[in-house]
Amino acid sequence: MNTILYINKLKINVILIFILSVNFTLAQSYRGLCVLSENEIWASGSKGTVVYTSNGGLNYDTLSPKGFERKDFRDIQAFNANSALIMTAGDSAAFLKTENHGKTWKLVYSDNRPGIFFDVIKINPKSGVGIAMGDPLPDSLFNPSLKNSTEKHFVALYTIDFGNHWATLPNGTWNLATDNLSSMYAASGTSLVYNKLDLIVTQLEPMITMDFYFAGGGNYSGQIRQVILSFNAKNISKSFEYLSFPYQLNYPSGEGWGIYGMQLINNQLFCVGGHWKYPNSRDSFSYIVDLSKVTYSIKNKKIESKIAINNQLIPQNGYRSGIYMNQLPASNKNKFQGISVGSNGIDKLEIPQNGPFKMTTSSLKNHPYKDLKGVNACKGIGKSIWIVGNKGLIFRLNTNQLFGSL
Repeated sequence: MNTILYINKLKINVILIFILSVNFTLAQSYRGLCVLSENEIWASGSKGTVVYTSNGGLNYDTLSPKGFERKDFRDIQAFNANSALIMTAGDSAAFLKTENHGKTWKLVYSDNRPGIFFDVIKINPKSGVGIAMGDPLPDSLFNPSLKNSTEKHFVALYTIDFGNHWATLPNGTWNLATDNLSSMYAASGTSLVYNKLDLIVTQLEPMITMDFYFAGGGNYSGQIRQVILSFNAKNISKSFEYLSFPYQLNYPSGEGWGIYGMQLINNQLFCVGGHWKYPNSRDSFSYIVDLSKVTYSIKNKKIESKIAINNQLIPQNGYRSGIYMNQLPASNKNKFQGISVGSNGIDKLEIPQNGPFKMTTSSLKNHPYKDLKGVNACKGIGKSIWIVGNKGLIFRLNTNQLFGSL
């Protein structure tokens, strides 16, 4: 009798732990996620919602800016418990920043041009250099001298002061919309990752170097574009130079197909995607793109970078908008372990040390979270993986829950 009673109590405790660790904060859809530590995150989403926790999700502070209740904050960049920057997507653009833990928010950028739609924002927390990119706008719409042009360029802004001020980056082939890359996706705030967002000040001249990859879709979907920019922020029109290198992945052709999220780890670029309208499609592949070290010359200086050379397909159980992988010590049988997330659930990924061709992909069978739907984004640090999604879904997974103790 005592043994049976103990087992029943244990079952109750497990159920309670599950309920407490999944937090349905309000009823909003979350896509913006910034992880500062295993226990501390900021998240943002629909209906102008911004939340923060410092204790692993036991309690949340709701820090939503007043007057923006109709906005969808698709991405968030936080620097500490007090400082964070949020970005709207669609219905006019707005970037807001707080320096006092959400007590007040300052509008640091706005754009009411028709068709404006920002997808991602990234800021180097050490240098303060950042970039924000959005879907292409027609050149002819905003420049009378280009009224006969049929070209479109991705909207691109930069900052050198942690997002307090923003300015436009000059257009070029680097951000030109093409059949292979005509849109980005704001599903998870991870459609751009960077090698460098650096600032060097010499003789009071702020020299900026950016080295990043952005991705999306088009008529021939699934292109990654590597871009290296170099310019003097005080004289950008005359000093702006760039290099651009496309790399094509194999997704079905057509609008809506392509890459929705990425993660860069050393010499591997993880890419997830598919089509959001077809959550269960087996054409929703993900990829590991291998990068090789290379040295470029720009502005008479050498820049060490990485260029895509080949890729391996990762089988997925449907459309995926976010991925988080953790690199393990060489003594472990696996080189990477992590998850990918999408509207129909979560996949567990394991990639062995001897190469991705023996990787395993499985749904979370026999796991408390195996039936979760509407998952949008995931990011992690250490042994914690944070996940956000629809209907106010925010929770944390411990890697030991998925893979056992390392």
